[in-house]
Amino acid sequence: MNRGEIWSLADGRKILIISLTGLEEAYGAVLSIVLHDSGRYPDTAMSVVIGDPLPCTAVAVNIVQLRTERFDGAKLLGPVASEAMARVDAALRAVQDL
Repeated sequence: MNRGEIWSLADGRKILIISLTGLEEAYGAVLSIVLHDSGRYPDTAMSVVIGDPLPCTAVAVNIVQLRTERFDGAKLLGPVASEAMARVDAALRAVQDL
């Protein structure tokens, strides 16, 4: 599990990993953003429209911690582009007033 990867969980949710790569090994959990279907939310300071590997929107207020066991039966869809991840980082900073 690496920062910037989109996963499809067994329960049907799609998530984007936002925690540092390696934290899942150290703590048994990752931080992620629950993704929304493409077109549901606009591209704003708090939300980022992603095209690949899955058309979706990452809303920076939808952060969730997931234990690594939640990835049993999950499918890796792939990494987002570095430009999109930079925009996600900016949205996270805006939401958290950093």
